[in-house]
Amino acid sequence: MHVQSLNHRVPTECTFTHAFIETNPGFDGWGAAVAADFDSDGRDEYVTGGKGGGFYYLYDYEPAAGSWRRHVLTHGISPNVGAAALDLDADGKLELVCGEWGSRLLYLTPPARGLDNWSVVPVFAGLSDPHDVVAGDINGDGRAEVVVRNKHGALLVFEPPPNPLQRWTGREVHPMCVGDGTTLARVGNSEHTSIVANCGWFENVRGNGSEWVRHPLIPPSLHRHPESRIVVADIDGDGHNEVIISESEIDRARVGIFHYRNSDTPWEYEEVVPADRDLCALHSLQVVDLDNDGEAEIFTAEMEAGKTDGVRARPRWWCLKRAGAEWHRKAILDMNLGAHTAIAGYYTDPDTIGIVGKVWRANTVNGNGGANHVDALVAHSEAGRMHR
Repeated sequence: MHVQSLNHRVPTECTFTHAFIETNPGFDGWGAAVAADFDSDGRDEYVTGGKGGGFYYLYDYEPAAGSWRRHVLTHGISPNVGAAALDLDADGKLELVCGEWGSRLLYLTPPARGLDNWSVVPVFAGLSDPHDVVAGDINGDGRAEVVVRNKHGALLVFEPPPNPLQRWTGREVHPMCVGDGTTLARVGNSEHTSIVANCGWFENVRGNGSEWVRHPLIPPSLHRHPESRIVVADIDGDGHNEVIISESEIDRARVGIFHYRNSDTPWEYEEVVPADRDLCALHSLQVVDLDNDGEAEIFTAEMEAGKTDGVRARPRWWCLKRAGAEWHRKAILDMNLGAHTAIAGYYTDPDTIGIVGKVWRANTVNGNGGANHVDALVAHSEAGRMHR
């Protein structure tokens, strides 16, 4: 769950250094991004894949070489936007689950050694554009379930069988959720893990995933665009989780915080980025303490893919910081490079925060000559370490 991102902190006097991980990797529709420690070396890796022939890559920073290495998980599939890391077979090594463009849900297992050439097992068919895929322990048994949300379609929960290589069975939570943006967290007055989406929050009534009740979240009067990114965190330190949502596919995109008041009415809205700031397609969203002051900031970034054009509208990566009752923004990357699902993690060192992102599709005019790119921002200071 995204609450863990509150632990990401960097030194107070910090700047981010940009590096290209890849500068012309080709393909199209880069999605299925996950950051996790897949090789148990204490550092996160970043995985992403997509269309244009089919690919799924893992990027690992190698400290001895001071550079990034690309591992090919497979060229046999075209992952959709959402993916999750989990350990269903309890072998201590993370697997992946993702949707595919089309109807299938896929389960990927790593090789016995190394990080290349993963096995791919279709575990369910019959989905329709499985856009969001998130994983977490919904029923309290210590093992992850998988939530899949079809774009402009049904929201389902899958409880993988004891042998996860066998066919999975899904249970419908809601028949129609317009748009996208889904996560798992404890919110509202519930003691159990709920599903949080732009179309409402779904309370796990019995705590075992057998009964779900939909509650309102976004006030209809806001007329929010249904395509969004969502994180959950106690961003104001009041002991209660808030829901942070960015509009991910439109011009004049907004970022807002939603505060719970009761289960029967929409949540109270606090605007962080209003539409008149004219930011575009904020398809990355994280909560992270970027300056080590003990308070959480919001990280977001603008897309390419024609959502910006690289001329009139140049995509940037942003830090949004509260100062009293107001929010201020600062560009932490302004090189005409957009990002799609950039994720904060400990990529280069277990104590040094970084942010890795990639394009969905490159603008004709961008900071990389109009080509696709994968990017890393790494925090640097005189100390170069995160303060514990």
